[in-house]
Amino acid sequence: MTEALVHLVGAGPGDPLLLTRRAARLLAAAEVVVLDRHSLDAVAALAPKGAERCYVGLTADGPGWSTEQIVDLLERRAAAGRRVVRLKGGDPFVCSRGSEERLSLLARGVACQVVPGVSAATAAPLAAGAPRGRSVTVVAGNHDPAYPPLDLGALADPEASLVVLTGRAHQGALAAALVAAGLDPTTPALLVHAATRPDQRVASTTLSGLATFHLPPPTTVVIGPSVPGPAVLEPGHRPHVADAGIPAVAGREPASETSEGRRAHP
Repeated sequence: MTEALVHLVGAGPGDPLLLTRRAARLLAAAEVVVLDRHSLDAVAALAPKGAERCYVGLTADGPGWSTEQIVDLLERRAAAGRRVVRLKGGDPFVCSRGSEERLSLLARGVACQVVPGVSAATAAPLAAGAPRGRSVTVVAGNHDPAYPPLDLGALADPEASLVVLTGRAHQGALAAALVAAGLDPTTPALLVHAATRPDQRVASTTLSGLATFHLPPPTTVVIGPSVPGPAVLEPGHRPHVADAGIPAVAGREPASETSEGRRAHP
């Protein structure tokens, strides 16, 4: 009997050419791809035409699946002997619940192999041409009740770069807390939407401007002295990445989407 196995794969920042070779190979052989949202479709398109694709993340129609519901789905598909890829944006352990999903799978006796990915925390500033300060701190902008609140006072370092992931809805509150902790309101802030993708957009403002300046999701915010000063919104540019043998996606039909993948809950 085949051991139940799930591959927890980092999808990188969105450009399929920034996948690891192992991630691309696993997707090319996948029978089931479980992903959070359609923003990863260009990466998921590397899966075969007939692969099942299930969406489990937050949508405009309602909340995403809980960790338990996602793990239930992964366990059922893996127990049926299917090749399962759980695709997570960026790196599955950076500001993500990938570690929780892995531990839950292991507790149920389902083997889980992790494939690291390029995190937006490093890719977004690089794609936008932003240098870094003497140190870099990466935080999740959305507070997860499973963890204690961030000590924002400890993050208000005027010589460091602060990279904020998944925090678009809380930009104003974060900025206000950093200013209250002593960070200069004129500290530059950079917003990068859809980093490395064809529709990448980059804009810069100041810490005080974050309350009213937004780009569509997914957006990464970089705060620090090394960020370029305020500028008008302009189209971004994808970095040039040499083709490293990753299968081409042009002309490939999208993988099939099951009714289970369209539901808000299993």
